[in-house]
Amino acid sequence: MKKFLLVLLAVFTFSCNQTEKKESEEKSSIQEMVLVVNYELQDMSLEDHAKLGSEVAPNFKPENVDGLIGKTFIGNVEAGVFGGVYYFSSPESVDSYLESELWKGVVAHPNLVNFTKEVYGVAPISKVSNGLSSNRSTSSEASDAEGMMVLVVNYELQDMSLEDHAKLGSEVAPNFKPENVDGLIGKTFIGNVEAGVFGGVYYFSSPESVDSYLESELWKGVVAHPNLVNFTTDVYGVAPITISNGIPVL
Repeated sequence: MKKFLLVLLAVFTFSCNQTEKKESEEKSSIQEMVLVVNYELQDMSLEDHAKLGSEVAPNFKPENVDGLIGKTFIGNVEAGVFGGVYYFSSPESVDSYLESELWKGVVAHPNLVNFTKEVYGVAPISKVSNGLSSNRSTSSEASDAEGMMVLVVNYELQDMSLEDHAKLGSEVAPNFKPENVDGLIGKTFIGNVEAGVFGGVYYFSSPESVDSYLESELWKGVVAHPNLVNFTTDVYGVAPITISNGIPVL
């Protein structure tokens, strides 16, 4: 994982000026990572699943997991998919978590099945779009999670170098400032060079704002780009669990 992160950072970082690089290095050399986990329920009601979430949430306080910046508990009831979006401070901390007894206990739960996990590096341009988890404000009020949605977008590159993709990201990043997209709280630009998958993790303040974005000219322009292909979009609600530092706010 170290190798893939170094490649990713090398590609994305060229678009940042020297001042931004220095500021990034001085911020305790955090190399943010995103882990997206999905699973389904088996012989478990939504009520019992919610109860389980409340019971285990304290385990995911950042002080209880080395390198964890925050975890957002997510779910799409219609699709029957649940899980979490985790933000870690380094590739090593992701690896450590995925080898931990905590993680082993999660995947061993008899009522949680069909797990998937995807690991991404975070591009430094995420700073522009309020997408660096270590920088943005979070809430300890459950009411702030009401209506909040997470949109996870993935795509692949076609006939496009990593350098040109990074240049494109740098050019379009200002479009994703929260003040430029109705209801957007923040967007994290993500990528896994080894898997050849890139995209973003967006937080929106309401289901309506997600729908509006996916009908916008901005989004249509993104998916129409000839070198970005095989798009997937996954939309989740956010559970009102604030103890894990997973509710971003402006």
